Amino acid sequence: MGLNKKFLFFIAFIFALICFTFAQSEYKIEDIVIKGNQKISTQEILNMVGVSKGANITDDQINKIKEKLDNSTYFLSVVINKLSGKSGIILEINVVESPFLIFINGISFQGLQRISVKELQNLIILPAIGWTTDERIWEQKRKFMSTGYFSKVDVNEVKSGEGFIVIFNFQENPVLEKIEVKGLQNLRKEDVLSMIGIKEGMLISEDDLMAKKEEIISSNMFSKVEFNITKKENKLYLTINLEENPLVSKVGLIGNNKSNIKDIQAILSIVGDISENTIISKSSIYYSEELISLWKAKLLETGYFKKVELNPKRVNERSVEVEITVVENPWVVAIDVKGLVNLKKEKVMEVISGRGRGFLNDNYLNELKEKLLSTGWFSSVDTKYVITPNNYAYITLTVVENPILKSITYSGLRLIPEKEIKKYRILKEGDFISDDRIEEQITKFENMGYFSKVSVEKSVENDKVSLNFIFNENPEVKKIVFEGLLGVSEKELRQVLLNKEGLPFNSVFLDKDVQSILNLLQSKGYVFASIQNVVFNNEGELIFYFKDYKVEDIQVEIIPSTETSVLSFLAIFRRPTDKNVVKREISLSVGESVNIEKIKSDLQRIYNVGIFEDVSVRFDKGSTEDSVKVVYVVKEKLSGSFNFGGGYATDVGLYGFVEYKEKNLFGKAQQLSLQLSLTSLAKINYQLTFIDPWFLGGRNAFQLDLYDKKVNITDATTSSTSTFEKAGGAFSFSYPLENFWSISLGFKYESITPIESSTMTTSTTVGSFNVGLWRDTRDFYLNPTQGSRQAISIEFAGGGSESNFIKYNVDLQWHLPLTNRESPISISQQKERQVLSLKIGFGFEEGNFPSTELFTLGGTSTIRGFSDNIFKGDTYLLFNMQYRIPLGNNLYGVLFVDSGSAWYRQDVTSLTDIKFYTGIGLGLRYDTLIIPIRIDFGYNFGNDPIAPNTKWRVHFSFGDIF
Repeated sequence: MGLNKKFLFFIAFIFALICFTFAQSEYKIEDIVIKGNQKISTQEILNMVGVSKGANITDDQINKIKEKLDNSTYFLSVVINKLSGKSGIILEINVVESPFLIFINGISFQGLQRISVKELQNLIILPAIGWTTDERIWEQKRKFMSTGYFSKVDVNEVKSGEGFIVIFNFQENPVLEKIEVKGLQNLRKEDVLSMIGIKEGMLISEDDLMAKKEEIISSNMFSKVEFNITKKENKLYLTINLEENPLVSKVGLIGNNKSNIKDIQAILSIVGDISENTIISKSSIYYSEELISLWKAKLLETGYFKKVELNPKRVNERSVEVEITVVENPWVVAIDVKGLVNLKKEKVMEVISGRGRGFLNDNYLNELKEKLLSTGWFSSVDTKYVITPNNYAYITLTVVENPILKSITYSGLRLIPEKEIKKYRILKEGDFISDDRIEEQITKFENMGYFSKVSVEKSVENDKVSLNFIFNENPEVKKIVFEGLLGVSEKELRQVLLNKEGLPFNSVFLDKDVQSILNLLQSKGYVFASIQNVVFNNEGELIFYFKDYKVEDIQVEIIPSTETSVLSFLAIFRRPTDKNVVKREISLSVGESVNIEKIKSDLQRIYNVGIFEDVSVRFDKGSTEDSVKVVYVVKEKLSGSFNFGGGYATDVGLYGFVEYKEKNLFGKAQQLSLQLSLTSLAKINYQLTFIDPWFLGGRNAFQLDLYDKKVNITDATTSSTSTFEKAGGAFSFSYPLENFWSISLGFKYESITPIESSTMTTSTTVGSFNVGLWRDTRDFYLNPTQGSRQAISIEFAGGGSESNFIKYNVDLQWHLPLTNRESPISISQQKERQVLSLKIGFGFEEGNFPSTELFTLGGTSTIRGFSDNIFKGDTYLLFNMQYRIPLGNNLYGVLFVDSGSAWYRQDVTSLTDIKFYTGIGLGLRYDTLIIPIRIDFGYNFGNDPIAPNTKWRVHFSFGDIF
């Protein structure tokens, strides 16, 4: 596959990830708790709810559940709360039952003859056995009556044990056995029956049947309608005698001049052909007096005519011709405007140009007048017209112009600057000014909220007017006071307020100020704080009274893990977790306001200690109404692992190894790792690591490494593998700074002995100092779901060592949650996020360095799909992108793209000399109690220098590359 194809494949993969649709936020139901029910069982309520544990649910679905319970009439009130659980949310449903609950032991249907219970099944809303109310029983009766099957439904309740049997007594309507329709000429029987919605075999009462007669009469299609009903043995026999009205065959027009027959056809919605001044109907229009009245009203409504007469002429029994005689209104041929002073006539005519020639009528004149008045140019418009003998109209509009605004001044302003007033001005010098526009401007000023009253003084001179707006300012806000809130500084609160000290009190701003404060408290985590009252007193103090919940006590509950493995023999290293391990990660303190964001950060830090399976928080009631006890609850996980194995190799003979790891040494969250290997040549290799995250009692991490181990490095150009023995040790200290920044300092000293190498023949030593600086906002150190990490480190080697070099390294990564983006949410919900992770790594070194200090890429932790550590050089650049999708039960699927290169700078003269290697693939992650296990399937496009025929490669490891 060529470079272009690989590049296109890479772009397509990136595009597919970016276009992946964001999923709707859902919650996993850990448990459903019903509270407040006394008569209705929990299971009955759960059946009504219709969801179960383990299901996913959205806010919309929760609202629908509440609506369903409210509409059941079983409860006076329903409140549903979402509580954070260990693996999702706990759905807490609080109900207050209706005092009118009735327990049904059964339902009985009596009196049914032609209608079966099965036909009523879809209408039944009562439970066969269970709780209901009288309201639901009567609603059930109404549903039965609405079918039209019954003339009467009686309801009785008979005591049975602890409840009642509800008995419905039905009295069925008679059967409409036969229908006969007589007198039809143009219509069919089916047309008439469909018109009134009846058919043979249906159940219907005589009254309902007679009501159908009125429907036929109201159609105006018949001059005679008779219903004859005969009843025999609860059966009805109906005879309908009809006499159809004749059809309108032609419509003629007489007396028209400017209007034409096509106008008439459109107005009356007649389908047909036109011959001269006559419409020949093609539709079935039944003649009636009501039709004639309707047509006359429609023609007069157009305004075309001052008089309309419709004269029907009977052609035969089945046909009528209608002759329409009209007297048209005058036709407007010219409009003149008088009284103009400052306006040109052409500008006025532009306004009324859309209402030029037409029939003169009251609507025409009113429309002209409204068009001119709506411009704001005129205070009055008078209309007069002259009609000529040949019925033409000449209209004269006499107008009185509004005065032109000459100037605007302001008085009464003391605290509000004039430039602020001008922002709300809608009047401009040179505008025509009407009283309506002045009132509109006053309303605009009053809506600013700073004034108790705004009035105006007008000064008119000729056709010009000057306006002076008089403002009565509200009392000044001399001081803003916040009572009862601890967590947020007054400075932050003042910054979000629109009401300011030194300005008039603004009632319009007050609601916005309250909402802004609540939004600020929410964003900072003070979700329990609320505003109880706001007062603006006579001293000019604007006082916000808050109700806040204080932390009375902070407690820690540790749920111990149950040791079920063979590691119990190593109990000498085990102790119950010291509560101080949890307490030292808690930033919340007694006496401060409850802050959810701070608690969430505390929970993340506690979880990142790495020794807990789950962390959560519980709020217990304090000794006072406004105090709570905050309880951090953590569950220990198995923190130790023990591995051993062995085998036979041709170079060393028999060999064996044993490895022990403990992440909670003596219950102090310290880490110890020891690996020993022994061969038949009596060679012992070892690696010992000790980590203390709180060295010397502070948040200072310390790490110590001692080792004597083998290192294999494969050369991609020669396909040869070099083996070295590295023996030595290293230690490092790290210290947290502010705003997520940390700094570290470390030292390493090791001797390197070549065992089998073509590039290094003698032993050497490396002694180096390492300085690092990083900023880390990730929520979890293992499998992060949001946040970023930016790190830079510099390693200096020299002094007493035989190697002398400087190594620079930069690591940048970002994690973007694509689902469950709302905050705050539980840790279990965070772990269920879909996450897009990006990483960029870059480094270079210079000086005299052994081959073991080169940068190496390829394989499990860098470019998946390739052999491990096959690309090496004194410079490297690496890109990783990974999309993680939760699959449930601590299992995750991933899609990834890796691309990078390592090279020697001396071999590169231009960017085209750098060859990048790209791998793509998919993988699985399983989050065990100790450390995540991962397996990746990488595809390398056939570019692996060591094995060019191997395009797919499987990588198995622990943790993740981020």
